[in-house]
Amino acid sequence: MRPRRTLPQYVHCVLLVGLALLGWLGGCSGSAPAGADATASLDSAADGPSEPGSLPTGLELVRVFANEADAPYFPLDGLAGIAFGQEGTLVFCDEKRGRVMGFDPAVEQWYEFDNPGSRPYGPVDVRVDGFQVLVLDMSGRMLLRFELGGAYRDRLINFRAVDPAYQTLPTAFDIDLDGRLVVTDAIEQQVLLFDAFLSLSQRIGRPGSHEDQFSDPTGVAFLRDGSFVVADRGNRRLQRYNRLAFFEEVIGGEFAATNPFVAPQGMDVDRHGNLFVADPPAGAVHVLDRGNRLLFSTGSDLPLVARLEIPLDVAVGPDGLLAVSDRGRPAILIFRILYD
Repeated sequence: MRPRRTLPQYVHCVLLVGLALLGWLGGCSGSAPAGADATASLDSAADGPSEPGSLPTGLELVRVFANEADAPYFPLDGLAGIAFGQEGTLVFCDEKRGRVMGFDPAVEQWYEFDNPGSRPYGPVDVRVDGFQVLVLDMSGRMLLRFELGGAYRDRLINFRAVDPAYQTLPTAFDIDLDGRLVVTDAIEQQVLLFDAFLSLSQRIGRPGSHEDQFSDPTGVAFLRDGSFVVADRGNRRLQRYNRLAFFEEVIGGEFAATNPFVAPQGMDVDRHGNLFVADPPAGAVHVLDRGNRLLFSTGSDLPLVARLEIPLDVAVGPDGLLAVSDRGRPAILIFRILYD
């Protein structure tokens, strides 16, 4: 037979339960109310301290591809998205001229990608995924696939046919290691998430200025853990979502005292998780660590040959390189990222 508990034992149990309940209530009382804006300071840390030698401290100019008449890509009329391949191949989009160019560092030569034959053709963003190149055609509202050498393969997504109930205008995209795609939509003011089979799995956000709302989203980048960051240009901020596409936080914003963003656009992430953000009207590239703390902003403070005017996109490459497509100069600038 189980022995009966005495009265002091029952009192002890009740006290323990009561203390636990009070602790739980105390934790809840400090949380933000549902629906409140979660504007994050750029000085706060959302992650732990970075490892030594992983924090960018500056940019050092390595090379400039200027808009010269004897260059194979001349003239550069509408520089847009830019990307690096793992072996160092550099690819950029010229939106106005409707062409994509690649640079092979092994032979130091530029080459032009096939024209897919669609009209109008306005490539605005690009990603290198292994031995294939994905190009976002904003004018044709298509996601196209090419060989790394520039040969056209096929059309991956026709955004007009994704959902007839919506008028999708894709402006930027990114792909993660699992093959998922995230695409910004300038008409619906949303972000579209596609699974590895290129099926639309989720629509995120709606027009507005509160958290989980967008005003002219024009940039997006996956982080190393599968979460992603959206450049919410009209609201002067970034918004971060976790791997399951749940809203996590706002970085910057109109009312953030230390907000460096004027209209953030193209973004990329280095292997340490640091985020590089192009800001065209600010004429700057902002660098944030993996805890979303602003490390530095640079552009007009650089030497004349390296100075930024209207940087639209950035791409992190091998060997610590950073490419910037600057429509104002116009030029493609290659920097080496300096780490501490």
